Amino acid sequence: MIKRVGIVGAGAVGSSLGSALYLKYGNDFCFVARGARAERLRNTGITVNGEKLRPDIYSAPDGRKLDLILLCVKNYSLEETIEDIRELIDEDTVILPLLNGVTAVGRVREAFPKNSVPYGIVMRTDAERIDKNITVSVRGEIQIGFGKGEAISADLDEIRRCFCDAGISTVIYQDMRYMLWRKWMINIGSNQVSVLTGAKFKYFGEFEEIIILVTDAIQEILDISKKMEIGLTEKDRDDIVQILINYPPEKKTSMLQDIEAKRKTEIDYFAGTVIELGKKTGIATPVNRILYYAIKAKEKVGLAEKLGEERL
Repeated sequence: MIKRVGIVGAGAVGSSLGSALYLKYGNDFCFVARGARAERLRNTGITVNGEKLRPDIYSAPDGRKLDLILLCVKNYSLEETIEDIRELIDEDTVILPLLNGVTAVGRVREAFPKNSVPYGIVMRTDAERIDKNITVSVRGEIQIGFGKGEAISADLDEIRRCFCDAGISTVIYQDMRYMLWRKWMINIGSNQVSVLTGAKFKYFGEFEEIIILVTDAIQEILDISKKMEIGLTEKDRDDIVQILINYPPEKKTSMLQDIEAKRKTEIDYFAGTVIELGKKTGIATPVNRILYYAIKAKEKVGLAEKLGEERL
């Protein structure tokens, strides 16, 4: 039975989900953090839709079992997160990565081979960080499950009830690896192309050149997925193009927001992973290769400029 739930990561998604879980479960919910992050959360709490909340911060073993832990961090922070939680969980803790990309579950399972690690993604949320305030009107839907043919090692119905009781819509899928790859295809098509073009979603349906870029970028994932027997089809590709065309017009992708704010991006886990898997499967990935180097250069220039500004 799930009695205590924790979240690692107090960004837009982590704070949005955390606020709902805290309001429902009180001290049976916690943010898991160590060092400077823990002190910052203890001092400031989280602010969601203008409301200041101060959930429990779990930094050291306290004798209470953590039944479920959600990982809501960026991919480039995952290895550090794995080390941070090692002493704070036991073999019975279910670990649910909610990261973008398709590599997180494998990395977590390798680090914690005795734990149950389902696939999970968050879809259709509008959570966004503006300064120190997280704004959210739609928390979206958590999708959870295991890959087709995998042994089910966690009570997914219990996890779903835990979230639903906190007002978080949750759906269990029989082939969650397919769903993860499908979201990754959306990320590849939207995030990367938006950074290269600077486009909000309203321009995706207005300019043919943007849709050509989107289609060509996600076609490479479709080709790789066929070699790896993931289950994606041409219909998935075409449906995703329509999803992006009809997305809220004024919304910007998270990666475009990162570039504009001169922050590190997850490009290594988007186009970078496409390139890596392309080499392993013998699939050419020229579009994602260009996107990778163009965005990596933008990222490095932005980080260098930000560092220069901070030194002034």
